[in-house]
Amino acid sequence: MSHKGSRVFLAIRYVIGLFGLTLTRTSPKLTSYRIHSGKGRHDDSRPLPPGMAAVLDDRHPDLVELRARYGQMASPFKPGSFWRRSRRLRDLNLAYFRGDNAYVWQLRQLGHTSRTARSARLKFFLFARYVNALDTHKLLERTSEDGAFGCWAFDFQTLPTSSRDLLDSVNEMYFLERHWGLLSRMDFTVVDIGAGYGRLAHRMVESVPDLRRYLCVDAIPESTFLSEQYLKYRNVDHKATVLRLDEVADRLAAERPDLAVNIHSFSEMPIAVIEAWIELLARCDVPTLMIVPNEGDQLLSLEDDYVRLDFGPVLERHGYVLAAREPTIADPDVRDLVGIGDWFMLYRRAAP
Repeated sequence: MSHKGSRVFLAIRYVIGLFGLTLTRTSPKLTSYRIHSGKGRHDDSRPLPPGMAAVLDDRHPDLVELRARYGQMASPFKPGSFWRRSRRLRDLNLAYFRGDNAYVWQLRQLGHTSRTARSARLKFFLFARYVNALDTHKLLERTSEDGAFGCWAFDFQTLPTSSRDLLDSVNEMYFLERHWGLLSRMDFTVVDIGAGYGRLAHRMVESVPDLRRYLCVDAIPESTFLSEQYLKYRNVDHKATVLRLDEVADRLAAERPDLAVNIHSFSEMPIAVIEAWIELLARCDVPTLMIVPNEGDQLLSLEDDYVRLDFGPVLERHGYVLAAREPTIADPDVRDLVGIGDWFMLYRRAAP
């Protein structure tokens, strides 16, 4: 899709969002679309864990304090207009934050009708079978899916219960295993920029025993709040640490992470914010960076006026050179049938 096409799509999506509707692409080639309401975006068949309804409240004092704290910051890492409460965050139900929403689009491309439920299960089966075939280290036995907090999960007779959260996370870890030796590394630290509710942190702490520390960073106060609550709930907060935005620079300078990951996050930031993050990683000598963009393998920022800019030169300017690049689903038939056209991209920082 051209930069102009992306700009038009985003503008239309914003306008109809004001009426509580959502515009989504329904084809891997990004050429067809669907408008739908927000009904059915999470699976409410499983009740919230005991006590969590009171915690996951928009008026929770910790969340109120975070909003005030972030709002007063003069930080170069603060997001652009895309994540304002009147836009992206209207696509988030705080209590059911693992549903189909601003963090993970699970069923959106399929709609939410009974007619498409079987199609959704079939697509998840194909994706689950693909990931299961990669699973030589039995990561699917180290971490699992319980469908908590509104997550859409599918049960199969011959495969583990699967969700987009689980399958994406395991697939991402195997990309890092192929090109970075993730599962054989000892005593290493990861920083996740735009960590959302902490899904990859949860999975990596459970699956990679030699991980020393996983640092979750997000400029959205709701994300900071949710990841703190979620990682504590999953009992992985002994290794997964959530950083407040004003703590990030000092903590990264002290920790010197071995790997940074950015999954569907740089693509939602203005280029000036991306530059600030990349400059910080370079200053802290973070040697490796994994990116999953929103638009295939195109490295496009999102400016406040919907202009998309190539941020590849930002990476080059700070010494990050492309080392590996591949579709998130290597099998072209599975990729086409499932409808996931994302790409993994790994960068290594050249010696200054």
